[in-house]
Amino acid sequence: MSMVNNIIKMLIGIVVLIIGIVWYTGIGGYLGFWEELLDLLKATIGLFLLFVGLIVAWMGYDDYKMDKEMEKEENKGETK
Repeated sequence: MSMVNNIIKMLIGIVVLIIGIVWYTGIGGYLGFWEELLDLLKATIGLFLLFVGLIVAWMGYDDYKMDKEMEKEENKGETK
């Protein structure tokens, strides 16, 4: 049953994606909002880079902590 739910969610996502593409490109030259789309992209690129940088730094710090922890465990195992 969960596989059916996943397929339904994917189909809903595809429909929403298509509606979004049609919204910004327009149908036959009508309803086109290219300038607004470019403004939206300009406004979100900096925020996207901020969060990606934060996530990468956090992952690096977490790996550093994990390496230190494993080093302590190895040293503890060798002394026994």
